[in-house]
Amino acid sequence: MHGNLLDIPETARYLRISKSTLYRWVHQKKIKYIKIGSRVIFSQSDIDEFINSNRTNTG
Repeated sequence: MHGNLLDIPETARYLRISKSTLYRWVHQKKIKYIKIGSRVIFSQSDIDEFINSNRTNTG
């Protein structure tokens, strides 16, 4: 269904951003996340989609 699930530290490493930036994006609803109880996790396919949707064409 969701493929691999990543926690906050894993997702921050995958995106090469700080955990505080990731928490801010979650708070701003800038990035898709899954909340189970108080735990925030991410689907790797959603993260890959987020990366692809933020590509720019500079050429």
